[in-house]
Amino acid sequence: MTEKTILREKYLESLQGFDISFHSITWHEKAQSESVPGGGNINYHVIPANGTMPHSHEFPEVILILRGRIIHQVNGERRELEAGSLLFIRPSDTHAFLPYRNEVCEMLILSYQLEMMLSLSEFFENDSFMWRYTEPVIPPAFFLNSDEADSISNRLLNVNSTPFDSPVLMRTKVKVILADLFTRYFLEERSRLAQDDVPEWLTDLCRKMGKDENLRQGLPRMHKLACRTPEHLCKTFRRYFKQTPTEFLNRLRINYAARKLADSKEEIMAIAIDLNFQSLSRFYKLFKQYYGVTPTQYRKNARSRHLL
Repeated sequence: MTEKTILREKYLESLQGFDISFHSITWHEKAQSESVPGGGNINYHVIPANGTMPHSHEFPEVILILRGRIIHQVNGERRELEAGSLLFIRPSDTHAFLPYRNEVCEMLILSYQLEMMLSLSEFFENDSFMWRYTEPVIPPAFFLNSDEADSISNRLLNVNSTPFDSPVLMRTKVKVILADLFTRYFLEERSRLAQDDVPEWLTDLCRKMGKDENLRQGLPRMHKLACRTPEHLCKTFRRYFKQTPTEFLNRLRINYAARKLADSKEEIMAIAIDLNFQSLSRFYKLFKQYYGVTPTQYRKNARSRHLL
C-alpha cells in the first residue's frame, strides 16, 4: 500500500470547520473496500483483511473507539486499541487500521480545522499544552472508563443530532468539547502517560486503574495489579509522575466524582462511598483542593451550564 494524503479542507469549511462521523468497520477477504453512508453521518465499511490505506491529513482528528478492537498502525508502530481508547491524531501522523481477529469495530471521529488549535491557545492563554500534544513519536492515546467514554460520545453525537442549531452555535459546542478534552488530557497529570520513557508496565497499570472496577478498590488493587513492592511502586511513581500512587489515585477518584456530579443525579454521599472515601469531610476537602469549589457548588455550576 502506498501513502495517501487525504485532503478535506473544503469539506470541513463547508461544515463550519469540523466534522463528526460514526464508523462501523467489518473485515472481509475482498480486494476493495466498500462503504455505505447512512443518515446522520453514519458510515458502514467493509474493508479488506490487509487493512486500510496508510494516509495522513491536513487537519487534526480525535478518535474514540466505541466497540470492539482494532490495530492502529501509525508512524511505523502498531498499537492495539480497544473500546474506550481515545486518540489524538495530528496532521503529521501517517496511519492505517488493521483487523484485530476480525472483530467488528465502531468508532467516532471528530475532524476539525487547525485554526481551532489557535483558539485553544488563546483560551488557555499559553500554548504549553501543544508540546505534550506534538512531542510523542506516536499520537497521544488514553484509555477511558465507561462513564468517560459515554460522556464524550454523547456530547459529540448531540452536536450531530441538533441540525437546526446555527453554524456558530455548533462550532462553539465543538470548541467547548475540544477545550475540555485538551484540559483533561494535556494539562492534567494523566497526560504524562503519553510520554515515551514511561515503562510499559506502569502505563498499563495506570490504564487499568482508570477502569471503574479497579478504581473503586483503590490502592490495594493497584498493589495487586502492579506485582511490585509498595516501595518500588512509590519510587517509580515519584520518578515519572512526581507524585505518590495515593495522590495519583486521588486525582482519578476526584475526576471520576466530578463527572458523576455533572452527568448524574446520584447523591453526593453515595458517590463518595462508591469511591471508598473514609469520610465525607475528606471527600469535600480533596474535591475543593482540586476544583476550587465544593461538590455541591460544582454540581450547581455544571447544571447551570447544561441549561445554556
